[in-house]
Amino acid sequence: MPKILGMTRKINLVYSIAPIIFSSFIGFIYAKCTKSIFVYEVSDLWPEELAVFKTRLWFFVGPIGKVVAKLSYTVPDIIIAIGNLAAAYISKEYRPKATVIAMPIGVDPNKFPRLSKDDCRTDLVKEGILPANLANKFIILYSGLISNATRVENIAYAANKLKDEKVVVFLIVGDGEGKQNLTKLKVEKNLENFYLLPFQPREIMPSIISASDVCIVSLPPEPIFDVDVPTKFYEYLACCKPLIGISQGEVAEIINSSNIGRTAKAGDIDNLADIIKELKNSPALIETLKDNCYATLSRFSLDSLALSFLDQLNIEKSKRHDKN
Repeated sequence: MPKILGMTRKINLVYSIAPIIFSSFIGFIYAKCTKSIFVYEVSDLWPEELAVFKTRLWFFVGPIGKVVAKLSYTVPDIIIAIGNLAAAYISKEYRPKATVIAMPIGVDPNKFPRLSKDDCRTDLVKEGILPANLANKFIILYSGLISNATRVENIAYAANKLKDEKVVVFLIVGDGEGKQNLTKLKVEKNLENFYLLPFQPREIMPSIISASDVCIVSLPPEPIFDVDVPTKFYEYLACCKPLIGISQGEVAEIINSSNIGRTAKAGDIDNLADIIKELKNSPALIETLKDNCYATLSRFSLDSLALSFLDQLNIEKSKRHDKN
């Protein structure tokens, strides 16, 4: 610690991120030594999310983890949660004295711009990333981790139900332990409208998103994941793509209240298929949802979130000044 303090100049802010074990306590000590504001970001609700995956040592890790989490929430000046529901959960379950604020992950619109769908499809076909027969299809995109928890197989079942909708295709971009099951379903159900691609370089993801018509966010159905809003959600939003949320909680609330798409519960394949048909058959609705995405983006751009964070820091500085 003395060596670190000797290397740094005067600082005013210490920022620590969960769920790195004991990062809160290390940040607290460093903030005390430097007389800085201590901000603790809770990007995941730990240990609650571990319970969903039924870890072998949960009976041991769970109770201890809850104690560690409770203690970690007692030391910051500001606690940042990834959304409104996460902030409410922390406030209710742990009752910290610190200010708890919702600060979404957000997105840089410059890195995920609104691009021409046709131009992106042409380029991706030329580069051999997209099959040529997708150029004139209605593309439903899911990109990201394919895990057993995210239940991406719901999309495969919807593809099976929509086989007769010849213009509708499903594009899955990503990898994970659940991909083997998707490959199996594609073969067993002869899903010619279901395409699987591996993870793609991040720099071409804006083109892949822009080449799609609608994007899907799929979250685990367990209640603890109601607070989650994955990074992909904001990337889809920045590219102004209508969203389908196979989710409840925060993602569903944003989609429905902002009218940027539709939502369905995990396992409700009939509803999911009906939503896709509605969107495919309603070009005017698609354009309205795109415009609403653009209007909603301002709430989640990094510039907007940075200003909100700065306002909160100024409030905390004022509190300290008043105490002194």
